[in-house]
Amino acid sequence: MFFEQAIAHQIPNYTREADSLHGESLAMLDYKSELKVKNDAIQEFWDVNRLAGNPQKIIASPMPRGYRTTSKRRVEMRPGNLQFDRQESMLEPEEHNKIYDFLFEKLITPAYKPLAYALNWIIIRGTYKYRVVIFNIKKIDASIVRKLKLISDALKESPLHVTAAHAYVDTTESDYYLESKRPTDGLDFKQLYGPRDLTLDLGHFRLKYPVTGFSQINESQIHNLIKAASRLLSLSKEDHFLDLYCGYGLFSFALGEAAKSVLGVEWEGLSIESAKASAKFLKKNYRFVAGKIDEMFVQTRLPRPIPGEPEKILLDPPRKGCEPGVIHALAMRKPIRVCHIFCGTDEIPASLKEWERYGYRVKEVQPLDLFPGTPHLETIVMLERK
Repeated sequence: MFFEQAIAHQIPNYTREADSLHGESLAMLDYKSELKVKNDAIQEFWDVNRLAGNPQKIIASPMPRGYRTTSKRRVEMRPGNLQFDRQESMLEPEEHNKIYDFLFEKLITPAYKPLAYALNWIIIRGTYKYRVVIFNIKKIDASIVRKLKLISDALKESPLHVTAAHAYVDTTESDYYLESKRPTDGLDFKQLYGPRDLTLDLGHFRLKYPVTGFSQINESQIHNLIKAASRLLSLSKEDHFLDLYCGYGLFSFALGEAAKSVLGVEWEGLSIESAKASAKFLKKNYRFVAGKIDEMFVQTRLPRPIPGEPEKILLDPPRKGCEPGVIHALAMRKPIRVCHIFCGTDEIPASLKEWERYGYRVKEVQPLDLFPGTPHLETIVMLERK
């Protein structure tokens, strides 16, 4: 069974509603009702798929609506007709809509026609306090650069509190709205104004990460996500902490103080460079390594566990899950505890069966509502060796 099927069992006419709301099929419910739907659905999903363990109650989001710190709008310029997605979302901050309206009114004027033709997407990223606009464009030349400079100057002088603007060239016009491949040199990315990095303030420390790098879109839930991961992983000064798919080091820095050592791994080099810079700034003796996390990488590139010293692993792969062979290679390291974070619920059954096949059992399952208004959950599964 797929998780969305379990959601559908709880809501009449679910498929029709989901299509009409562009994936925000639960946004029309009050949040208490939405949580009941999701709690019932995750339990049904677990039971029908005969999974070990029993899900805890979902940790609710402090902000159930208007929480998304990343949003996007597709731009298509056809002869004489600018197509701009003006679909408003209940899940995005109102400030985002104001920025999109401001930019649209500029782009429909003849002066900005070269830029309108060049655009793939307009993206807003940042936090609840700071916002950055990214222009994803299919080509760049002197005329487009001039228009980018004009529109970024208008943004900077507006009362919209846009702290930075950048342009990113994606010649493939990919549906992935940041880029189909990561930038390899400075020619792909143009800083229009403001800092090149985004900042996440976690109270007792602050992390920077690249504007095109991944970060959780529900800033209001990050504290609860860290708290749940900390409780389940339960690091001690005897433990070596391996943080896989670490991004810019969110879990490494949030949890690593309790461990004997910290090693973070992420395939994308810009995020790893941000993690290294944060470690230097915060005076942490943590290691960060860039590399594609596949079976061969785990077997040959990661340092071998130290005999007699416990290792604990946290892995937070993308929605599609781990590469084939990664779970087997990690199990061969014999960590005493693993926290596997799933942002794609449908990946859970196959992954848990694989962990069980290699000698691990489910000890606790903690879902979190990182995506209110949508049929998705973030789920942390804690496993231990049998």
